[in-house]
Amino acid sequence: MTATRSRRAPLPPDTGRTPEHTAEDGGRGRTSPLRTLRGRATLAFTLVTTVVCSVMAVAVWFAVSQYLLVQRERITLLQASDNAVQFDRALGTQGLTVPQALAQLPRETGSVSLYVDDGEWVTTSLRMGRDDMPDQLAETVLEGTAARQRIEVQGATVMAVGIPLGGLDEAYFEVFPLDELDKTYRVLATVLTLSVVGLVPLLLGLGWWVTGPALRPLNRIASAAESIAEGHLSTRIDPRGDPALVPIASSFNRTVAALEARVRADARFAADVSHELRSPLTAMLGAVDLVEVAADDLPPEAREGLWVLRAEVHRFERLVADLLEISRADAGNTDLVVEEVRLAALVQEALARRRLAGRSAARVVVEAEASEVVIHADKRRLERVLGNLMDNADKHGGGLTGVTVARGESSVCVLVDDAGPGVPEGERLRIFDRFARGAGGVRTRTEGAGLGLALVARHVQAMGGSVSVGDSPSGGARFSVELPIGSVP
Repeated sequence: MTATRSRRAPLPPDTGRTPEHTAEDGGRGRTSPLRTLRGRATLAFTLVTTVVCSVMAVAVWFAVSQYLLVQRERITLLQASDNAVQFDRALGTQGLTVPQALAQLPRETGSVSLYVDDGEWVTTSLRMGRDDMPDQLAETVLEGTAARQRIEVQGATVMAVGIPLGGLDEAYFEVFPLDELDKTYRVLATVLTLSVVGLVPLLLGLGWWVTGPALRPLNRIASAAESIAEGHLSTRIDPRGDPALVPIASSFNRTVAALEARVRADARFAADVSHELRSPLTAMLGAVDLVEVAADDLPPEAREGLWVLRAEVHRFERLVADLLEISRADAGNTDLVVEEVRLAALVQEALARRRLAGRSAARVVVEAEASEVVIHADKRRLERVLGNLMDNADKHGGGLTGVTVARGESSVCVLVDDAGPGVPEGERLRIFDRFARGAGGVRTRTEGAGLGLALVARHVQAMGGSVSVGDSPSGGARFSVELPIGSVP
């Protein structure tokens, strides 16, 4: 499933959120992978699989160890039975003494043979005798029943097997070492433990690889939603024929289409209203001009009222022009006229025009790397951006103090500093919204409709750049406009 954009001109992003989105994206890039949905799914897959493998390892341990023990008991019982028959035959037919008959029996390395007849015990080892045989085992065998039992002898586990013989209170015992079986148990336990532990990193890698394609549709939905939040209402989701995703994509696309239609209708309405306001505004300006011709004949109070009226009418004219420009952008009319612009020269020209108009002058600093940088941008929009930022510094920031042109790796920046109280961190996102005014300080007490910075953000975004506000090194606020060195997207 992919997020696609139609051929219609996209709405300019809600530029009040542009700088913050960049910061948030960077923050998400630094988030620990285990805190993401894919990381949690991978961890859950690894934990479940590890538990299953651990249970299987324990089951294998019990099954194999039990099998080995049963086989070992079976072998010892067979060997002890054969040795008992051979020992009995040697005593009856070959005329050998008990020690001689015991000595010629085939035995494993470390095994010990014992013979008891009417309470008299004979053994082939000086380390093991009657005292090492459990009383219950001895009594069971002497009563005529073959038996076996695992016992501890001098710290080692051995298997004692008893076989009754033909005589009364006569029996043959053989003790088999279990060292090899214990070693086999340890090796098996080590192999199973290392297998489970070594499987964890493999499962993490496998889970990360498996969950990637599974969660990719969610990532595309998130990207599409983020694009919508940035103002690209032409974004749509393509389910790629996946039946499970078709309902989600269809619902999402219908919702976005309805939202886009509503936003564009509102933008067209605002544009129409702004356009209609220009006719009466022109008439008002003409009437004010006519009255000003005879201003000298008016009393002082009337002349003061006329000046106030002219100032308010001009302010109203700027407001209507700004509203018309914003509503055109909302309606999708980008009308970019891209040309080559030497940014440093354009900044110097803008400051020179301000000096000629008698407005506050400010120092301009052009770094050597940025003096000859040529960008592809809309010159009219760029001039409007610079003018609005400088006017904002004069009206709301206590005066323009400096403009700096600097170059980055793939972009060029214009930094505009003012002498005001600065912008609180909580207002640095909202200040780029339309009709937004700072919460306190000079910005709430000065004139202005709050559209200048909104237009700045929209123009910069249309040219593929970004705008943000921070603290100036000399105090006050610093507005930073960053534009790419290359083609406008």
